[in-house]
Amino acid sequence: MKFLNVLWCVILSQVLIAQLPNTSLFSLQIENSKDSNWIIRKVEFLSNFNPASYNNQPFLVNEDLMLASIKLKTSDNTEIYKFDLQKKSYSNLTKSSASEYSPRCSSALLNSFTCVQVPRDDTSKQDLIQMNLETGNIDKYIFKNKGKIGYYRHIKDKEWACYLVDQPHILGICNEDRSTKKIFASSIGRCFEIMNGREIIFVHKITDELWQLKSYNILTEKSNLLATMPKGTEDFVLDEYNQVICASGSKLLRLNRPQGWHVLVDLLPLNIDKITRLALYKNRIILVSLNLL
Repeated sequence: MKFLNVLWCVILSQVLIAQLPNTSLFSLQIENSKDSNWIIRKVEFLSNFNPASYNNQPFLVNEDLMLASIKLKTSDNTEIYKFDLQKKSYSNLTKSSASEYSPRCSSALLNSFTCVQVPRDDTSKQDLIQMNLETGNIDKYIFKNKGKIGYYRHIKDKEWACYLVDQPHILGICNEDRSTKKIFASSIGRCFEIMNGREIIFVHKITDELWQLKSYNILTEKSNLLATMPKGTEDFVLDEYNQVICASGSKLLRLNRPQGWHVLVDLLPLNIDKITRLALYKNRIILVSLNLL
């Protein structure tokens, strides 16, 4: 029976991996990033080494260093890759038998990054771990066997905002020293951000057609409506001025309150469309596209 359970976990893991979308990664250099209309000066196709496969979840450590989740066609698992965008080089950082997703760096973690790890033989576990940014070795488990963590953001000290894979998906505040979680939203999108250390910006999926951008104040425990998201859009980023940037199809948009969404640039002439996730650091933006080059 134990053998059958292990076999089923391996089969399930392979099925889940097969469901990963084929995506492309693009890097764009922006001019006039403060203005209403962006000028794109440079475009680079970053995932040409892994075409028509999983190239996703980018995170910019700075303008020249990026982390991303990559699954090669020849691999059974997803690894965290490190990209030197100035030298135009990349390397597999994790090289483990498990699958790693959602890499991020925090100013509180020196020379380290965090990611979600899914063991190869037990896909029911999704742990948050801290790893060395140079060696890829595990420094520590931040949350181990404390629920299936899909996405996360560091708030302060030992507090984290965590997207927990459940039915429906829930968003809560978790503390490294406590087993309890403070749940404050459900039916949420996969993307959320921390603003000013006290507000969590997230997408609330009211219905299949209505997705709203909201803010949750950690101190007052109150939520406010910010805007209605463009249809089918759940990913966004905050720029250095805490302005919300998202994508709809081939267009990049900025939220100008109270007017609504303003088109910054349309990338269709560059053959970039079906944009999902984004990463932004000053004048560089990374885009994940369902367009396959």
